[in-house]
Amino acid sequence: MKDVVFFLHRVYPDRSKRDDVDIATFQRALSLIKSRFKLVPLQAIFEERDKSRRAAITFDDGYADNFVYAYPLLRKLGVPAHIFITSGRIREEGVRRTLFDYWEGKVSFKELFSPKSMYDSHVEFVKKGSSEEFLSWEELDMMRDIFSFGAHGKYHFSFPVSAEIEDFYDGRNFRWTMLLYSREPFIGLPIFKTKSELSGRKFFPNPELLSFCRDFKKEGNWKENLRKEIERRFKAFGKFEKEETARKRIERELLDSKREIEEKLGVRVNSFAWPFGQYTEFSKEVAAGIYDYVFTIKKGVITPKSDRKELPRVSLGKDIFTVIGRLISFSTNVGFSVYKLFKKGKVL
Repeated sequence: MKDVVFFLHRVYPDRSKRDDVDIATFQRALSLIKSRFKLVPLQAIFEERDKSRRAAITFDDGYADNFVYAYPLLRKLGVPAHIFITSGRIREEGVRRTLFDYWEGKVSFKELFSPKSMYDSHVEFVKKGSSEEFLSWEELDMMRDIFSFGAHGKYHFSFPVSAEIEDFYDGRNFRWTMLLYSREPFIGLPIFKTKSELSGRKFFPNPELLSFCRDFKKEGNWKENLRKEIERRFKAFGKFEKEETARKRIERELLDSKREIEEKLGVRVNSFAWPFGQYTEFSKEVAAGIYDYVFTIKKGVITPKSDRKELPRVSLGKDIFTVIGRLISFSTNVGFSVYKLFKKGKVL
């Protein structure tokens, strides 16, 4: 038995966004998957023995378009799905119009929710502490006839994890993660490598370093001059979180998000997916003590011998050609053999 878990984040109303699928592609993808696999609820992959080729559909984060566009399409086709919920981003209340309303002639298509990109959604949430781009608990509750629920952490934040300065902000190289260590990014702000806050120890930039970079004159080859000056003046650019502190922080967030979803939706949450697919050995240990099934974004199939604490998932793809490629790779023995042969080169 080789089962496949596909994942995506969003279903957009049109092709104006390039970071995930649009409605037309999603519909075609579901039809193609149904032609190659038996589509089942995620839990069935682990609880039911079946010799047929099976697949499950999962969504990450909990974006509003999952309710407005994906849910009606899934329900229309009778396809079950699973959402890994970022609980701290879910809105308390509010129910939006959906494709059901459009199909029934109650609203025009243009009146339905018009989503921002995932990048802009991150920026908005970090700046405001909330965003209309995400689902409400009411909307999640209304989808329980199609969706089952898992956890995806509480905030989906990405913090510095290295003391190495990759670059300095110059007004053209903005990253939303900078907002998490500088609420108002300034020209000269050091740009550090960041990863999910659930992946391991955080690095905290020295406030004095940031102040110095803010005040440094930005003239001529200022980036090179600034780097030389801070290397001369500062023995350390910040400090790392202690591993035990990180372990407790990660455990607290995983438990809090699990508890919140269970209380809001009245379900048992036993599955988790890593934000950004990022984790370390010690964060893996923490998650393993809380959830029965932990998912990554490493491509692969699930067999009875798969490690339940490090399960693979396959990105559905952003266009129909990628979807077809994934289906060929993971629904046939020949395709999977070719995939394993070339996966190091990321051909597929």
